Amino acid sequence: MKILNKVLAIALFTGFISCNDDEFLDQSSPDQLTSSSFWRDAKDAREGLTAVYSELESRSNFWDGWQEGRPVVEYFRSDYSLPGPDAANYSHWMSMFNFNYTNGHIFIKVLWETNYKGINFANQVITKVGEMGPDKISADEKKQIIGEATFLRGYYHFKLLTLFEQIILREELPTASTLDKALASRPEAWEMIINDFKNASTMLSNKENTEVGRATKGAALAYLGKVYLHKAGDPSSSEGTDYQNAIDAFKPVVEGNTGSYALVNDYFSLFNGQNENNSESVFELQFKTGDATSWNATRLHAFIGDWSIGGWGGLEATKALEATMKSEGQIASNGLYDNRLYGTLYFRDDYYNDSSTPRMQGYTWDQLMNWQYSNTNDNKVYYRKWLPNYVWNNSYIGLNVTLMRYADVLLMYAESLNEVSRTSEAISIINNIRNIHGLMPPITVSSQADVKQQLIHERTMELSLESVRFFDLRRWGMLDQAMQAAGRTNFNATNHSYLPIPLSEINNNNAVN
Repeated sequence: MKILNKVLAIALFTGFISCNDDEFLDQSSPDQLTSSSFWRDAKDAREGLTAVYSELESRSNFWDGWQEGRPVVEYFRSDYSLPGPDAANYSHWMSMFNFNYTNGHIFIKVLWETNYKGINFANQVITKVGEMGPDKISADEKKQIIGEATFLRGYYHFKLLTLFEQIILREELPTASTLDKALASRPEAWEMIINDFKNASTMLSNKENTEVGRATKGAALAYLGKVYLHKAGDPSSSEGTDYQNAIDAFKPVVEGNTGSYALVNDYFSLFNGQNENNSESVFELQFKTGDATSWNATRLHAFIGDWSIGGWGGLEATKALEATMKSEGQIASNGLYDNRLYGTLYFRDDYYNDSSTPRMQGYTWDQLMNWQYSNTNDNKVYYRKWLPNYVWNNSYIGLNVTLMRYADVLLMYAESLNEVSRTSEAISIINNIRNIHGLMPPITVSSQADVKQQLIHERTMELSLESVRFFDLRRWGMLDQAMQAAGRTNFNATNHSYLPIPLSEINNNNAVN
């Protein structure tokens, strides 16, 4: 079965399936690690935990998971994104954009499987490290490792629940009797995810006391708040207390009780690899340019970057996104548009055509477009976010991708406050972000409804191409409206709000049909 294959995926500590002594000789190789002999000490516990992290964002399945699967599924389904010139070469990319994919789609299968692989590894750590005595591991390290694994189990289940309408909950090591397991209801799934993040927050340390890249108390509470906010927008599961619960989760992070988080003045530096693991990083996916000791690099920048700057031309933005980001006019304190625009997009504009300060790979927009396309491409808009300062000659690089930023926490906190009529507090948070990241003046609206619309705008300005747009639209009940406005006429919220359960799971799990 497919799930059994996942249980056996890494021989390091998945080992053998036990056999009946009456039927087989009881033999074991002294130099062969098994699931029972692997978990010997703290070093093994740490190595087991590393395997749990390895599945983040389908990272272990590089091409069909991290490099193409995740970006195509999460970027192409946004109303503000378009396939780049290279995308037409890949029918499985275009089927995602056109919403005519089937449950046999490779990316759907890979995203399902890699997240369940992460869950399986997390359950192994929680169970096996939990069984270790004080002679094998200290109480403090045991608590930290189990806390991180619990956080990651919550993360993987949450990831699945945002992608699929129903999922299988795996909270223990699979056995022969539990390999076939039915889909859970969404209320059941939300409850388990909430419990995992709650429990993790009690076991994890503050940011300053945790190794860079690992889950922290702040990350657990930030995701707990995000879960409540998404649950509030889920008609199948929402409760009247969801927004207040989100506030209660976010509040310790915002007030500094889980570590020192702060907005970074230079918005550009958050995405170009020049300021990694900064004060705004709550949970960050770590990459490292390959060397003699390790290889953990990425080419996401090549997928995003246009041909004109040496990228693959996998992705473009829409003119509608450019217009939205320009909608307040050139009222920033430096005389430009909201400065987050320039950290997110590049397009034909005086800012990018200033020959005295060529701002895109050392050239102006017109130079790049004329060299590549023999015209100035006035109607084209490209993403700048997640690009290093130079894409040319940059193959596999170590540019980190932040999965949860403090600015996102603040905007979700403000949204939750506004929903419970604490609108003035929400306005103060919005104005702070606008000032620091956009160099923009305070907002002028004050009603709860108008502030909600402002928050929608601020999330576009702040978080475009950070894998939140599609899911935000869904929880706001705006998917059909946004897709129709974007000309995505194949989209229907009833059929396309969630991905279908993979055909491979249906074929291999007798409890799913």
